[in-house]
Amino acid sequence: MLEKCRSSHLKIFRLQDSTRELAQKYSCSSLVAAILQMNHSDATEDRTRIRSWLNPKFEKIIEGLSLGSAGRIAADKWKSLESFGKVFVYGDYDVDGISSTVLAMEIFEGKAEDVQYFIPRRDVQGYGLHKLVVRRLVEMGCNTLVVVDCGTKDKEMLDELEKEGINIFVFDHHSVGESEAYWEKAVNPNIDGDEETRKLCAAAVLWFWAWNENILPKHWLLNRIDLVAIATISDCMPLNLLNRSLVQHGMNQMRSQPRQGLACLFDKLGLSRFTISEEQLSMKVIPCLNAPGRVDCADLSVKVMRDEYNISKYVDELINLNKKRQLISDSISGSVTKIISSEGGFSYVLYDDDWSVGVLSSVASRICNVRRKPIALAAPIKQQIRGTLRVPEGIDAIEILKSISHNLLGWGGHQYAAGFSVSPEKWGEVQKQLEEILSGMKVMEKSIQALEIRPSEITINDWRLVDRLGPFGKSNPHPYFYLPATGNERSLPLGKGKQHVQVEVDGVRLLAFNGHEVLDDYNGVNKKNLGWVYHPRIDYWQGEERIQFILDYIVAED
Repeated sequence: MLEKCRSSHLKIFRLQDSTRELAQKYSCSSLVAAILQMNHSDATEDRTRIRSWLNPKFEKIIEGLSLGSAGRIAADKWKSLESFGKVFVYGDYDVDGISSTVLAMEIFEGKAEDVQYFIPRRDVQGYGLHKLVVRRLVEMGCNTLVVVDCGTKDKEMLDELEKEGINIFVFDHHSVGESEAYWEKAVNPNIDGDEETRKLCAAAVLWFWAWNENILPKHWLLNRIDLVAIATISDCMPLNLLNRSLVQHGMNQMRSQPRQGLACLFDKLGLSRFTISEEQLSMKVIPCLNAPGRVDCADLSVKVMRDEYNISKYVDELINLNKKRQLISDSISGSVTKIISSEGGFSYVLYDDDWSVGVLSSVASRICNVRRKPIALAAPIKQQIRGTLRVPEGIDAIEILKSISHNLLGWGGHQYAAGFSVSPEKWGEVQKQLEEILSGMKVMEKSIQALEIRPSEITINDWRLVDRLGPFGKSNPHPYFYLPATGNERSLPLGKGKQHVQVEVDGVRLLAFNGHEVLDDYNGVNKKNLGWVYHPRIDYWQGEERIQFILDYIVAED
């Protein structure tokens, strides 16, 4: 989506003699060397670190890392029993929870009489382990309960179940406060794991545990690392050396031998599995997998990821549900935008009786990203009010909710994204508290760094080499490029309607998605466009690869 960037917040890099020296030192292209200088300037003299970044050795990176003391306890339990009887996997409705559920089922199937799963509905039970549901699973004959992507804080419930003779495994990655009670046997690196493993998503925690404790053969686990990759991208986990390596292997798995459900989804979305990228997963695939958990039941996504019978029908349903989610989200987003753009000033906490709780998090994320402001959206569900909080970089959503936790029924999440529930009686007070806190937050304006280079100078082979530095995301920023404006650029329509445009410059077309309104702003005599910030991507069209250039920012005078 095309955005504006003030010139004072753009740092421009240029190719220098030191760039060519770095390229020679590490036997890489000048373009790769320039991106290393731009994104990892603090490490360019650290030969070991740079070589690891250029060519990460997967097994070496993972060797010696620890998830914490509970990992060995869980492994001992696994190895002590020949069968876990009737196993129920209890998951979560987002893509990390879905991926964790599928992976747990596949791991435990080899040691169970039967494996079933339960994922709560967002609009009924909400996030987390629910006592009534767990009691029902026990009544259905559950011998082993495997909890993924939640459960760490449910100490009392899990202790009680364990006393009744239920085998319990918990694989989670949510943070635990210093004063909070937690189940000591939960495999959660945020309790006492290494710094690197604390940045893993839930699916990665489970996979890493199975790898580290020799639960199953390495080749078997590598065939399922696609689940880890898609969950890591979906949960926006930091792409440090460990996560980046996991995602690289997972994406290679998707490109070479994707699950039948994913392959079918790629095909119906018009994506080539051979060139699938983290951007395509994030923008097209993951929203489809997330959609059922937002507007219906996440079971549909589990069926697709489990390659169940009649997969084509399930994928069609998945895509249709995502279209439904988009319509609902667009409607709510329009309402929110209208309110926060009114003369009364920006409102940080909004509530509406008619909003669908399931899509509020995606709407809040969109508003937060575009406006660069924290925002909380809430709506009623049954006998309570459910809300979602999204904050820009530099603000901690968990700390905000912790400060008002005495007025909440429940809360949790991550630094940039969190959810909460509150009784209707307390909502007025919570809304006032949140509005005061969020309106007083100072948000740093987003800074962009870009390498000055013309798109005509970047070939598809150049970009293939750069692509090896990916996947890109948090902690490994996507490389941007800068092109000064000449005044000779032409704007042309892109697709049907006026929403998308393309800018013809330097003999190349830059694709500006949702860029019509932003570019229209610069037709006025009082506004000056100083340049363009863009990035390349490899596209697969009619059996052939080609390079495209996506316009990200238009650079404006301060």
